[in-house]
Amino acid sequence: MNYRGGPVAGGSGRRPAGAGIALAAVALTCAGCGHVLPLRPAPAAPRQLASAIVLQRVLGQPPSPAGKCPAGYARLSAPAADFPTVSDACYRKVGQPVTFTSAAVSNIYQPAENQQPAMYGLAISLPAAEAAELTAITTEAFHSQDPMAISVAGKTWEVPDAEAPLTNGQFEIAVQSKNLDLQLQRTLLQRT
Repeated sequence: MNYRGGPVAGGSGRRPAGAGIALAAVALTCAGCGHVLPLRPAPAAPRQLASAIVLQRVLGQPPSPAGKCPAGYARLSAPAADFPTVSDACYRKVGQPVTFTSAAVSNIYQPAENQQPAMYGLAISLPAAEAAELTAITTEAFHSQDPMAISVAGKTWEVPDAEAPLTNGQFEIAVQSKNLDLQLQRTLLQRT
């Protein structure tokens, strides 16, 4: 289908009358919308990852005044020093981790706006066979109110709170710069 309004290759350049009516109906339906989200490109087909993505529920505790973690807790290994999405808190793993070895990976970008910095990251779309595992661990995290550590190649990239169970087989890993975005993408997709 041609979304630019031009003729379809090999076609006459004319649209059926019903197409114009359908477009008008969609336009009128959306006219009352307060905002429209930008469309993202359709994710690529899932493929084998060079490094697996591991989701693990964790509990956090602040370190002691001397900077030591309580017994049974440890700091997570972040990709870089002072990595903002992995705090200096001490964490203890809870439950079983979930490992994803196949996924479609695509870049996401939100430009700087209203004095907020630009945000980069990767959209992860899992194959149907692994989507149920994502739903299960995010449902557990949501009900227990535990954050989840998202790790790739032994480094923790983010420790988000579970705001809701993820039931569509998709999640995002946010990072703070284009360089970190590219580093994470290379780790996931390039075989060594």
